[in-house]
Amino acid sequence: MADGTALFPIDARDKLALRLQNAVNGFVDGPRAAVENADRVLEEAITDLTRTLTERRRALRTTWQPHSAEPTPGEPTATEATPPAPPPTGDTEQLRLALQDYRETAERLLRL
Repeated sequence: MADGTALFPIDARDKLALRLQNAVNGFVDGPRAAVENADRVLEEAITDLTRTLTERRRALRTTWQPHSAEPTPGEPTATEATPPAPPPTGDTEQLRLALQDYRETAERLLRL
């Protein structure tokens, strides 16, 4: 992405990879526990990725929409968090940059 935001922060990715490797290594001694641990790792990875993508989309929307959509559950309301002021709706350059960020984010997601 243009601002360098990772879909998966390196430290979080490394921790999950280590936990997954530990689950695989523990299979011989405890097959069921190993699979249960792997299941938890995958669940956390999906949750973290979903949260990251939701936050990224919300940030992208503030760059081009005069009023963002209603907050999702758990998202701060306008009185709790003040997003950056959006540019005028007719700013073609800002829209071009927003489209570029959307494209880069979607392409990274599709490469997973």
